[in-house]
Amino acid sequence: MRHSAPSRHRHDWRQRAYSRLFAHHEKRVIKSIESNSKEKGKSKYKEIASAIAVFSPPPRVKRLGPPIPHTSATQPLGPEIEVYKTKFDELLKYEEATCADSFKERLEMWDLDKLKEEGYVLVGLRGFWRAYKKAGKPIAVFSRVEGDIGWNRFDAGSVVTVCRRHPLYEETIPGTVVQKTTSAIHVAFNDKTLFDDQETLLEEGVWRLDFGSNNINFARMRAAIEALAHNPAEHEFAAQGGDSEYILRGTFVRDALLRSFKPLAGMETPRAVETEISGRPVPERLAESAMAELPAEPRAGEVHPILSAFDPLPNRPPSGAFTHDQLIQSWARRYRRPNPIVVEGDPVLDLNETQTRAVALMLSKRLSLVQGPPGTGKTKTIIEAARLLKLHFEVPQPLLVATYTNVAVDNLVAGLAAAGLRPLRVGGEEYSQQPKLDKHRLEVKIAAHPLQKEVEKLEKAIDKLSDRRREAIDAAKPSKNEERIERAKNTHKEHLLRLKMKKFAIRNAMIHDIVSKADVVCTTCLTSANTALNVIDFPVVFLDEASMSTEPASLIPLMKGSRHVALIGDHKQLPPIITSAEAQAGGLSKSLFERLTEEGDTPSIMLDMQYRMHPSISRFPSAQFYNKTLRDGTVDHAGKVRPSLAPPKSTLLDDESVSELQTEKERLSVVFVDHAGSEAKKDRSRINAGEAQMVCSIVEELLYCNPSMTGDDIGIIAPYVAQIRLLDRLLKHDQEQAERFKSTLGEHRGLQMSNIEVKTVDGFEGREKEVIIFSTVRNNPQGAIGFLADGRRLNVGLTRARRALFVLGNAGTLKDGHGGFRGTGGVVLAGGGERVWKRYMEWLEKEQLIRRWAGGRFLPLAVGKTAQ
Repeated sequence: MRHSAPSRHRHDWRQRAYSRLFAHHEKRVIKSIESNSKEKGKSKYKEIASAIAVFSPPPRVKRLGPPIPHTSATQPLGPEIEVYKTKFDELLKYEEATCADSFKERLEMWDLDKLKEEGYVLVGLRGFWRAYKKAGKPIAVFSRVEGDIGWNRFDAGSVVTVCRRHPLYEETIPGTVVQKTTSAIHVAFNDKTLFDDQETLLEEGVWRLDFGSNNINFARMRAAIEALAHNPAEHEFAAQGGDSEYILRGTFVRDALLRSFKPLAGMETPRAVETEISGRPVPERLAESAMAELPAEPRAGEVHPILSAFDPLPNRPPSGAFTHDQLIQSWARRYRRPNPIVVEGDPVLDLNETQTRAVALMLSKRLSLVQGPPGTGKTKTIIEAARLLKLHFEVPQPLLVATYTNVAVDNLVAGLAAAGLRPLRVGGEEYSQQPKLDKHRLEVKIAAHPLQKEVEKLEKAIDKLSDRRREAIDAAKPSKNEERIERAKNTHKEHLLRLKMKKFAIRNAMIHDIVSKADVVCTTCLTSANTALNVIDFPVVFLDEASMSTEPASLIPLMKGSRHVALIGDHKQLPPIITSAEAQAGGLSKSLFERLTEEGDTPSIMLDMQYRMHPSISRFPSAQFYNKTLRDGTVDHAGKVRPSLAPPKSTLLDDESVSELQTEKERLSVVFVDHAGSEAKKDRSRINAGEAQMVCSIVEELLYCNPSMTGDDIGIIAPYVAQIRLLDRLLKHDQEQAERFKSTLGEHRGLQMSNIEVKTVDGFEGREKEVIIFSTVRNNPQGAIGFLADGRRLNVGLTRARRALFVLGNAGTLKDGHGGFRGTGGVVLAGGGERVWKRYMEWLEKEQLIRRWAGGRFLPLAVGKTAQ
């Protein structure tokens, strides 16, 4: 039984999660009807749905926006907030201006041929409406009569503008790509009527698609920075009456987030102590103290006296969401340490020791950091933490899990559902590549909600009244009588407003019901600003991919009343993508995760067991980036590598010599292919045609010699867009190459080429492939390696492969190379990669893993150390 002290929080920790109560009710209903009902098929389904629907919905109160905060130097954290706001507002201005300038420059300065070649525009497209919508939005399909639309940048989620001739000289229609094939682009729009003002309907004439920019993201980040001024402690229990409450803005952990900014005058600097987990210095006031005697709950309209200020008790910050839950604290205290004391009834977690300690840290500290190197199971750790909270402890606090990318959100949703949880996926419909996850989407659940029929009735009534009002206005226009036209405009206006307000209220009721029945809400950082999530507060937030997100973007999910936050990421992998040199210099490329890690005041732990790579692939990254602390979970107790990670057949991986990484019975898993093929400049990018042909030969041989391998198993990484475009064309669109693959592999097997992904390093973040082929491109007498001179991106590139890693390049250029500051697409680089490349080439040479490409094409089943 949980401790009986009164709750200090809006969500009473002593209560059972509503989502769990509903889940148990649902199970009982299904079991009862399955056992006793005589109905079958749809009738039985309806009976089950009706029985489940009678479960009492969670109590709802009126949600009010909090008062506008006013910060000053005399208020708690006022100076820090102003310094923080000034810094990041300025950096966002630089970044937004650079993005806008790049977009405008392309349209004004580039000719159409260059725009097409660089993949920023598609012209001559025909359009038609798809028969079904996606998340309530109409979908238009754009294609060419000749079929193949060629290489382009329009991936799922890309913002596009649609027009007839040129976006600078006519009205454009914004849309979002939801699907891409070799022959068509599927685009979602807010409304079909957006096309009514065009010269012709969608189905008539030809269209142009331009790669667009999304300014709303900058507005959301600025709003999050502004929200730091809110002190949610002042509004948690304050309300207009017993049936209303304030929407919590801001975060209870803002004191920890702002610690490194200008301190409050007279505030004593807390003494540093050692943490249990990481042994790093942490302010003394971060240590959790024993539960204090608490006053009674305040009445409606009052501010809880213990929560009414930034520092409610001397040298003590606001408590975490689980500080007073002694069941959780007991478990966390024991499992934060190695060799924990196991108590009967402790949950069994499918985690290793370090992952378990990470979960204990996440649950016990109000702000924590979990560093997850490649393949160490960050996602699994998050899922187990959520499972522990919701299925074992059944905590009532809503849990929000936010990530940087939509791919990561989908992976989390899939994992949470498989673990027996009830995840809710908010936003990202346009990115969805996993139809099986649709049932977890908010819009899908809204469409299936019992109240949706009421909404549809209201929509019909609104449409009918709108038509009448439009007819009245059209009838009045010929008279040119302004008074009559104005009366027509006001016809049904109030009635329409009432209907729309009623529809809004019902929709909010549905969302509140759906969100309350979810164990975990999953979304991206940017989409967490969705107003649908205003129906409840989120005191617990887990932020995945935290090292990839800019600090202002990371703030967005935290500004929903968070009081317990865990950031999960790896600052040794991809940093935030920044295009402005000024913003880079000012620190916008440093994530909140990295800043807190460097400051050393936040409790942290690093996951240290990787389960992805063959040990020979992980060896250099472990030594270079993680001080040899990254262990291999891909070997058994005898040191034997897991059979599923056996390297594929390839002449490049066969060798008679024996190195530290190879026995006589094994093939290599890592090889560097040294060649003399020269690079060439392609506009502002780079290509290496000879290296591209080598990549094709390696792929051809892999598919020939390994019958079970598919195109989905192979990933190709290149640092330059021009090289990616060339490789994509050779593998998927070039007729001569297609005939070559067909003659070698056969018609059916040759089709696997279209399934091979060719992307930059950024496109493979958080993902893995059985085989990775890394085309470095660079080979020049000056030793310039440009975009390769980013150590973090090199770390990601070297750690995506499970069974085999092929790196192609010129050994001399990479070993003695020097870097540049700006990379492809204007992205500003972190730098430092030239030193890492030098060490990598020295390591490859020491381990005898460098092979010389003598020229020509690989012949399937060719033999010898030199590729012929």
